[in-house]
Amino acid sequence: MRSRLTDLVNDQVRAMLADGTITSPKEMDRESVFQLALDKVLEKVGDIDPVVRGSVKWSLKYGAKRRARVALHNERSILKKLGKGFRDLSNAVTVADDVNRDLFVDFAEWVAAEKDSHDSIIGAPDMIGGPTLHVLTMLGLHARGCSMVSEIDLLARKGLIEAASARARSLYELMTITSFLSVRNTPPYELTERYHLSAVVERRKDALFMGEEDPFASMSGLEDIIRTVWGPEFFRPYGWALPGVPGARPGRVTFRDIERAAVLDHMRHAYLTMNHAVHSGAMAITTRFDGRDPFRYRIGSEVDYYSTAWVAGATARFFFFLNHLAIREIASLVNQDAALMLGPLISLCESAEQFFEDCHVAHAPSV
Repeated sequence: MRSRLTDLVNDQVRAMLADGTITSPKEMDRESVFQLALDKVLEKVGDIDPVVRGSVKWSLKYGAKRRARVALHNERSILKKLGKGFRDLSNAVTVADDVNRDLFVDFAEWVAAEKDSHDSIIGAPDMIGGPTLHVLTMLGLHARGCSMVSEIDLLARKGLIEAASARARSLYELMTITSFLSVRNTPPYELTERYHLSAVVERRKDALFMGEEDPFASMSGLEDIIRTVWGPEFFRPYGWALPGVPGARPGRVTFRDIERAAVLDHMRHAYLTMNHAVHSGAMAITTRFDGRDPFRYRIGSEVDYYSTAWVAGATARFFFFLNHLAIREIASLVNQDAALMLGPLISLCESAEQFFEDCHVAHAPSV
């Protein structure tokens, strides 16, 4: 029985011979002619083949409804079991959001009073530094962390576990950098300025790849100042972190080194587990195989209380540390009383973490 594909490709070959697209068919091997015609067929198959057109129409009408129905059912099932934890986590983000806004108001008043607090440590032209840059950086790290937790909350409660795990991994990295800038910033605020200026190095890599102008070209003398004060090793991978990593060698600094220096080794196991949600290793594929599903491989939303509780609990723990690190650091400079808001934030994060931990244990697969 001839396939529709064969008929469509043969028709396309004849059309390409007629319009001159294929001018020397005898000089081309059959595979090249077939591939050339197949590419053209696939470009317009929705118009020329009624079966494909009907299948797409059916999928967009009924497949979309099925996906929406499954997603809604899964979210309801997850919230029925894990709703309290998600409420605590969401409430923590709400409170943290307002704390960040209040701290920014305190920061503006503090900057107006502390006029000598924002000079660049290395004398970079037209750039802030010192405690002003440190507070701004901490506010930015904290704000980005709040956004990440909001994303994880949304993804996890909808059963998009891998996506939630991938964002939780990013939250872990953010928390690690925040801790590193808090505990290793000696001389005061040098690491913060190095971290801030490393953004220009990152932009340079992107610009060179895209064939765009080097960002250092528009920053008069900045690269020369950096090379004079901090040396060429600053431009190497994680070179900005070099002074905060004990015993580190130029060009050899890794995120693992920063993690150790930030004293977060006890949570590395979570980071490694979440790596599978980011990378394309075989484990990420094999774990999606489900013998109970007639289609075997899960697509999209799923109900997995064990995994959902794990990633949500890890998120609550990371957010606990991020709030503790960032808010205390900012409050110590701009308004010490702002640290009092850590109390309710810590309670919400701990409540969410404990609830998710209990659910994780309760839904552990039987051996």
